[in-house]
Amino acid sequence: MSELFDRELLEQASEVLRSAERLGLRIATAETVTGGLVAAALTSVSGASNVFERGFVFYHRTAKAAGLGLDPAVPAEHGVVSAAVTEALAGKLLEHSTADAGVALTGYAGPTGGNDRDPVGTVYTSAVRRGGHAVTERHLFDGDRTQVKVQAVEVALRLLGDRLGQE
Repeated sequence: MSELFDRELLEQASEVLRSAERLGLRIATAETVTGGLVAAALTSVSGASNVFERGFVFYHRTAKAAGLGLDPAVPAEHGVVSAAVTEALAGKLLEHSTADAGVALTGYAGPTGGNDRDPVGTVYTSAVRRGGHAVTERHLFDGDRTQVKVQAVEVALRLLGDRLGQE
C-alpha cells in the first residue's frame, strides 16, 4: 500500500508530535485551504492520539467566515483569506478545545479564487500556544492545487513545531 504523504512530511509530522508529547501538550488544527490535510498528516503517525486532540475543517465560504464563532466583522473587513482571519481561527481553536497549541490555515489553492492582493497560491498560516501570541506567516506557493496544499501542510507543521518550542 502506498502512503498518502511522503516520508519527509511524515517525519516532520512525527517530530511535531514528539515535541508536543515531550512537553505534555495537546494540539489541534483549524483548516480551510488544506481541507484537513494537516490533521491527516499528523494522524498518519502511529501514536498521534497521545497528543492530537481534534481538527476543524471549514470549506464553504460561509463556514470560513463564521467558523468557531469568528466575529463576522473580521472577514468582512479583511476577507476570509487573510492574516486576521487566520489568527482569529488559531485563537478560537484553543477556545473550542482543550488543546494547548494549534495551527490554522486559510488560502487559495486554485485554479480559481484569489485576488490582486492574494493571488492563487497564497496561504496564511498561524500557530498559537495557549497563553501566548499567534505567529503568522504569508506564503505564495507555485504549482497546481495539490502542490499548493502540500506546501501549505509543510509550512503549517514547521510553524507549529517552532511554536511548540517557544514559551
